[in-house]
Amino acid sequence: MPATTTFPGVYLERLPSGVRSIAGVSTSVAAFLGEASRGTVGVATQIFNFTDFTREFGGLVSKYDLGYAVRQFFMNGGSEAWIVRVAANAVQASVPLTATGGATVLTLTALDAGDFGNGITVTVDWKTPSPGSTFNLTLATADGTSVESYSGLSMNSQDAKFVEKALASSQLVKATRAAGLAFPNPGTSTSGVVADTTAALTPPAGQPPRTDLRIVVDGLPVITISLNAAAVSGGIGAVASAIQTQVVGISTNPSLKNFTCKPNGSNDRLILTSGTTGENSSVMVLQGATRDAAAALKLGVASGGTEVDGTSALRPKPTPDPGVLRGAAITTATALDTLPKADTHQLQLVLDGGVADTVDLISGGLAAGADLKTKLQDMATRLQDAVQALRSTAAYTGFTAKVDDSGANPLLVLTSGTRGPGSSVSVLAAGADTFANTLGLLTGITATPGTTKALAGGSAQDVSPSTVYSSYVPSGTARQGLSALEEVQSFNLLIMPGITDSATLADAAAYCQARSAFLIADAPFDTDIQHMVTAISGPSLPKSINAAVYYPYFFISDPLNGGANRRMPPSGAIAGIYARTDTTRGVWKAPAGTDASVVGALGVEYTLTDSQNGALNPLGVNCIRSLPTFGIVSWGARTLRGSNAEANEYKYVPVSRTALFIEQSLYHGLQWVVFEPNDETLWSQIRLNVGAFMQGLFKQGAFAGVSADQAYFVECSSETTTSTDQSLGRVNVIVGFAPLRPAEFVIIQLQQIAGQAAS
Repeated sequence: MPATTTFPGVYLERLPSGVRSIAGVSTSVAAFLGEASRGTVGVATQIFNFTDFTREFGGLVSKYDLGYAVRQFFMNGGSEAWIVRVAANAVQASVPLTATGGATVLTLTALDAGDFGNGITVTVDWKTPSPGSTFNLTLATADGTSVESYSGLSMNSQDAKFVEKALASSQLVKATRAAGLAFPNPGTSTSGVVADTTAALTPPAGQPPRTDLRIVVDGLPVITISLNAAAVSGGIGAVASAIQTQVVGISTNPSLKNFTCKPNGSNDRLILTSGTTGENSSVMVLQGATRDAAAALKLGVASGGTEVDGTSALRPKPTPDPGVLRGAAITTATALDTLPKADTHQLQLVLDGGVADTVDLISGGLAAGADLKTKLQDMATRLQDAVQALRSTAAYTGFTAKVDDSGANPLLVLTSGTRGPGSSVSVLAAGADTFANTLGLLTGITATPGTTKALAGGSAQDVSPSTVYSSYVPSGTARQGLSALEEVQSFNLLIMPGITDSATLADAAAYCQARSAFLIADAPFDTDIQHMVTAISGPSLPKSINAAVYYPYFFISDPLNGGANRRMPPSGAIAGIYARTDTTRGVWKAPAGTDASVVGALGVEYTLTDSQNGALNPLGVNCIRSLPTFGIVSWGARTLRGSNAEANEYKYVPVSRTALFIEQSLYHGLQWVVFEPNDETLWSQIRLNVGAFMQGLFKQGAFAGVSADQAYFVECSSETTTSTDQSLGRVNVIVGFAPLRPAEFVIIQLQQIAGQAAS
């Protein structure tokens, strides 16, 4: 009934129908375990195509079957997979980054164990909007295919761009700030040079006074400073005193109470200092809202000042860039007059460690009297043009020579046309010619250019017979191998390409049974038909209704070997055929037959005859056949409990997988039942919902039988759930189905019609 009836009339209410649709779960999500050149060890990664695999795990590697098997899976109809990289004794590459004082402040560790991480280079610079406090970091793989850049990073763990947080999205490394770092320095804000504060604060006639600025200390609320007339006219000391007095008077908070503002020793800069030390210590000056004085006093980064927070001294120091040569500043205004000339016109240049080339700028001497910056810019242009014309390689054609005039005196900056670890620039004198020295290009040059930082120490051993079990079935709580799949909510097929170790396969089959999944196993490597009979009859393969084995191996074209034949374990391709069959026919259809062709297969290792197939099939071995017209096909549909001798009711792959499909669909579709009142109302709803699901499968042809009564039944009543069950909180649902078994043997009976006399 409606909650409240107040006026006479008609009230509307929607009643639940009791129907809760049960959706069928996916049946062909594959989980692959194997070795790869890169990727995080022991973490399941979801992919949807082979391009995803290449990006995450490095693609094909000749010595590993995993990449080829995944490629075969998608070629044969697969659409979704989880990949777990397996490696023995895997170690991640790392590199410590030090501050200018030499202490290690940050460690970068490769996400991917093995030698792939050894090629990751690290570049640090302080060219940020807040160069006194923050830093930029760039990562690049050795082949240059992946580059990550992070700007404005902070060593302050409370900052939004704290380096550990910012690099949490990295696909290459993890950043870890050194433990126990002490931050003994207070944050400061230092103005640019202001020769006369009174003149700076006195505006032209008709403009508003320059008296206001805003200050943020240690991230506390903004403080508005207003300079009175005495401060404006009293010089830099009076300005400093006024700022300090107003901040200190705001609060007893140590950050403010101990705050100072003083002129420097030359009385031409203001230095504002936080009252505390630590990573949060900082002083930030903002422009005044209306009568701005910050710009006039050159306070704040936006106005030309420098701000240094408490973490500044413990930032990673900039890494040297051997591909950039910064010359010495040229201080004499007439140093370049009349150059180049007869005895001063040559230098030698070495790019990227190659041969020394002589650069000759003999023609067109500079006129005297031009300003130094103009003359140096002219020389830079000539030098750049001359070097670019020397050779056609990238180091030369992309070479640049520029003037840096950001300091008191200009200097030349030479940059190789290439970037990365092999990039370098060095300048030598050409005999007795002093041209290179005059241009300031010999200062600080050494025989060995500086090198960029790079991760090192990564290694991973290939899985061997002695380490295969521990790598795939780890002990304890380690998340690797099979246990990495605990993070995957649901998968249906397990593939371990080329793994034939009996103990590993036994544990894998048991894991599949616990997870309602199905193991597609590979036959022992290099096994002929007689040995295959021995293997299936003994303990080499797990006797499980949740597993099947396929034989023999087949050949594919290897892209890494000029298209030559490569022998492949069949599990990856067979998983793709499972997925293709599930999509086109349903999980109840055997993934075998003339339409179960192995896409990409060129031939089989052993071409089986009908009689040889007949020896293996009754034992539960699914054969891969090369048939005229149809090519390479999957020609078997038995589980590893499918031998004739066992007569197991789940001897067939489609029967076992259909049961798994129904179990998992009902498991997920009946979660709503938990904590409902356990009575006939609930039981009837369960019968209705499960019955609707089973009827839908029957209409799709999933069961044997010509009617629903023959195909399935659903029981949930007082007969299945007694009062004792109700007291224990149980509701029992019994579901039965008539399995649709495959037609393995087509028997054609042929009979002659006896001749009769015409009537």
